[in-house]
Formats: sequence, C-alpha cells, structure tokens
Amino acid sequence: MSSTPEERKHIAEDTIARTPSIVEATPGASDKSWFVPEQLPPLDPSKCPNFPPTPVEVVGTDTFTTARNLMREYPLDGEVAVLNLASDERRAGGWIGWYTRTQEEALCYSSTLYATLREEYYPWPNLGPGSVAGIFSPDIVIFKDDLCNDCVDLPVEERRIVSVITVAGPRKPELTKDGELVKASDLEDFRGKIRLVYRMAATYGKHAVVLGALGCGVYACPGKLVAREMKNVLLEKEFKGWFSHIVFAVYRPPTGSETYDEFEDAFEGVAV
Repeated sequence: MSSTPEERKHIAEDTIARTPSIVEATPGASDKSWFVPEQLPPLDPSKCPNFPPTPVEVVGTDTFTTARNLMREYPLDGEVAVLNLASDERRAGGWIGWYTRTQEEALCYSSTLYATLREEYYPWPNLGPGSVAGIFSPDIVIFKDDLCNDCVDLPVEERRIVSVITVAGPRKPELTKDGELVKASDLEDFRGKIRLVYRMAATYGKHAVVLGALGCGVYACPGKLVAREMKNVLLEKEFKGWFSHIVFAVYRPPTGSETYDEFEDAFEGVAV
C-alpha cells in the first residue's frame, strides 16, 4: 500500500499529468462535467426500464474496484454510476496538498475524475438552501488500481469508463445522544441529497450504481443513520424498477469496520 504522503504525492502528480492523454486515447472518455445546482424533478414512470427487483449488495472493497468487478461480471458498459463521497467546500477535498486517503481522494488517485471537478463549482452550501446539489461527470476513465495496490497502471483492456456522481453528505451536523439529527430541516436536506444521487443516476441513464456511506468518515455522520436513510429513500416508490444492480462499497479494513457492519445489517434481505 502507498502509505506515505510522498508516495501518494507522486501518484497524484502522475495521474494529473497523464489525464489529458488518457482521455484522448480512450474511446468514449471525456473531461466534461456539469454542476447540478438543485434537486432534479421526480423520475418519469413512463421512462422506467422496469427492472425486476434486485438484491442490494454491501461489499467491503474500494469503490472503483467494486465498479470494475461489477463490469467484469456483467455487460454494463456505459451504464455504471459511482457515488463520490464529496467535499462541497473545496475541489476533491483539498486532495492536492494533503494527499490523504479519503474515499474522494482514492477516486482521484486512480482515475481522470479530478479534471472534471472544476474550481468554479466550489464551494456550495452543505445544509440549508442550495445544499441539495452536486456534480455529474459522465465519462471518467479508471486507469489505475486502488491505493491498496499502489495505484499501479491497469492493462489497457482492464480500464473502465464510468460516470461519477459527486454529492456531499451533511458536514458534522448537530446530533442527539443516540445519533439522530437534531434539526428536522437537516434530515430533510439529507434525504434530498440522497434522492438527488438516485435521480441523477436514473435521469442520465445509469442503471447500475455503486454507492457508499454518504456523510460518514470525516463528515462524522453516524453509519446507522446514514444506512437507514439511504435505504428508506431507495425504497420509495419512485425508484422501483430503475436499477439493475445496486452495490454499496463501504471499505472494510482487516481490522473491521462498524460502518460496514451497520450497512450490512440495514440492507440484509433488501431488494429494490
């Protein structure tokens, strides 16, 4: 594993320097993106592909590794959207300069994502008016392995193009002693963010989604709360039949992860 900041700095610089040539050399790739400044309209039932109920999976691997595994197993080219657990304060959460290992930074080390997270998009509100917003990057190339494998180059035939949905969870919201959001408005904003993720995927024709624990980690949202809300919104009637594959990638180190366990418990036996 690339464990020192200096090693990760080298990886980051190499990824950024090579991104233009990787995009140019990869059919279907692009560095385009657009900012979604508000909630999207509800999905149109007449356009629903009506997939049969699909079990929701929870896996303990890196997000892009999960997407690559999914695309290796199923013919899903052009259909996969990956959730970026984003910063809404600064581009890639200050990846350049910090070189740490948040989920968003892990995506940037391994792909062309960073080029699409444009400085002019930042910042946007975290809670309250304007907070239900994000970025859609339709044609990202995953061309390196994950950090656990030192972000070595993937063989050309193993590179994959995915869409990335960049949405931020609530940042260190006020919580009760039992881990619930104090403000009802914060809970509604959080549910709006989750709906935006699912609507962005479906609206832009992405029928397989690799999701994550939105707002956990450095944003300090309790895993049990996040898992429950992501499940409850996913089970709303609006989203029935829109997705052929639904996977939550919640990284689980060898020592275990409470958040992974909470997601596994929440989604046990759930099909959408």
